[in-house]
Amino acid sequence: MATKAAGEPLAGSADWAEVLNGPIKSKTVFPVLVLHLLADAPDTGSGLMTRIEGLCAGLLAVNTNTIYPLLRRLEERGFVIGEWEHPTKRSRRFYRITDTGRARLDRIKSGMLPYLDMLAASIDRLRRELYDVDAA
Repeated sequence: MATKAAGEPLAGSADWAEVLNGPIKSKTVFPVLVLHLLADAPDTGSGLMTRIEGLCAGLLAVNTNTIYPLLRRLEERGFVIGEWEHPTKRSRRFYRITDTGRARLDRIKSGMLPYLDMLAASIDRLRRELYDVDAA
């Protein structure tokens, strides 16, 4: 595994993947991403998994063991509502964001977007620095 001299993992190493697929994903990134996607259009758990995979290009692994427990938690908190496609029989369950969920999404985004901007700028500076060092 590639590491820096200080012992910190390099971007792209297995350690970074573990961080993004661990507590950070389940506690912050994943819930806001699901609320954001549901604000765009109601969807099923399977549909959300497909949309997340397409959006994140494999950066965030998503499966039924992560999406459905999250949707249940969001539903318990009143952020989303799940409804069966056919109310009289078990079928696909569609989820839509509630007004409470939209308010929560707005609060999260107002705190998260400046942080993401700062993170993106830092990564850009680091990338430029590394390219400049390699070119010398």
